[in-house]
Amino acid sequence: MKIVFSKGAQRDLIDTIKYISKDKPKAALDWTSELKKSVQKLSDYPHLGRIVPEFSDESIREIIKGQYRIVHKIDVDMDTIAILAVHHSKKLLI
Repeated sequence: MKIVFSKGAQRDLIDTIKYISKDKPKAALDWTSELKKSVQKLSDYPHLGRIVPEFSDESIREIIKGQYRIVHKIDVDMDTIAILAVHHSKKLLI
């Protein structure tokens, strides 16, 4: 499956990298690398992770990376996984 990032998820990712790199530039690079590996796995295993409890929709799932939730939507018809958000777990999703 093809993986695409929504504009919101791109913004989330950039903001998170900037935030982490303020104090720990190397940690930001490491975190980004690990996030990319986790997201790439979705292409072969789109149902990785759990159903997002706030939505209770089988097609909206999340994987956890450290303190961040990577929320994605599976679109079988389009053969696509859309990354919807990279969200800190202490903040409300909706």
